[in-house]
Amino acid sequence: MVGLSLAEQRFIQGGIAQNLRSDGRGREDFRSFSIESGVIPQANGSARVRIGSTDVIATVKADLGKPSPYRPDQGKVEISIECSSIAAPEFERRGGDELSMELSGALQRSLLGGKSGAGAGIDLSNLKVVEGKFCWDLYIEGLVLSSDGNFLDALAIAIKAALSNTCIPKVEVVPGALPDQQEDVDISDDEFSHLDTSGVPVIVTLTKVGMAYIVDATLEEESQMSSAVSVSINKLGHVCGLTKRGAAGLDPSVVLAMISVAKHVGQRLITLVDSEIAAAEARMADDQL
Repeated sequence: MVGLSLAEQRFIQGGIAQNLRSDGRGREDFRSFSIESGVIPQANGSARVRIGSTDVIATVKADLGKPSPYRPDQGKVEISIECSSIAAPEFERRGGDELSMELSGALQRSLLGGKSGAGAGIDLSNLKVVEGKFCWDLYIEGLVLSSDGNFLDALAIAIKAALSNTCIPKVEVVPGALPDQQEDVDISDDEFSHLDTSGVPVIVTLTKVGMAYIVDATLEEESQMSSAVSVSINKLGHVCGLTKRGAAGLDPSVVLAMISVAKHVGQRLITLVDSEIAAAEARMADDQL
C-alpha cells in the first residue's frame, strides 16, 4: 500500500476535484505509453507495455488441441495473469495470488467474452482447423513487472498487442492412409497467418476519488479511491464488458456517467493503441532485416 501523509492525500484529492492532477493531467487524460512487439522470441506472440512506471508483458502460445464438444467449430482461448512479487509489496504471497485471479477473470470477461466465448474480440471460429477434431488453443499469459497504478488497462493493451504479433502456423489436413484411419494434420515450420485483432477492445478504468472520477490512475491516486469501474470498449464504441472493484457502492446514474466517459476516452485510446502497435510491428520488422 502507498503510505501518504494527510497533506499529500488532501493535495491529490483537491487537485482531482479541480481537474488538475499532481502530474499535470486532467481527469480524462491517459499517460503516454510505449509498446514493444516480439519481446519473447519463444512465444507465438508477445508484447511489452509501459505506462508511466507500470510495466507489463503479455505472451501468446498456440497449441493444437481438440475443440469443446459444445463448440466444435471454435478454438479456445485462456488468459492467466501473474503479479511479480517484486512489483509491489502487496503482491507477495496470497495477496498476489488473489489479485492475479481477479485480473485474469476481468480480462477473460472483458476481452474474450468469458468462458463461453460469446462476444469475444477474436472470432474463435478462425481458430478451427477441422470441426470437432482439431483447433488452435491460445494460452495468453500476462506478467506485471512493476506497478504504478492502472495495470488492468496496461495488461489489456499488452494482450491486444501480443495477439496482433501472434503468428499461427499453417496447417494441412492429411487423410488417413487406410479407410479406418483418422485424418491427421501437418504443421508448417515456415508458413504462418496472423489473427484479426481489429475487434479486440481496450479497457478504460474510471477511478472514483471524492466526487470525481479519473482515468489511468497512478498508484498514489488509487490509494485514495472509493471504487473503480473498468469498461472494455471496442473500435465501434460498443461496451464489451464491465468490472467494478472497491467496497463503496455507486449510484446507477454515476455508473452510466462513468460508462459514457469511458466510451469517449476509449475511442481515443484505441486509435492510439492501434497506431502504436503498427509502429512497434514496423520497428520489429526493421530490426529483423
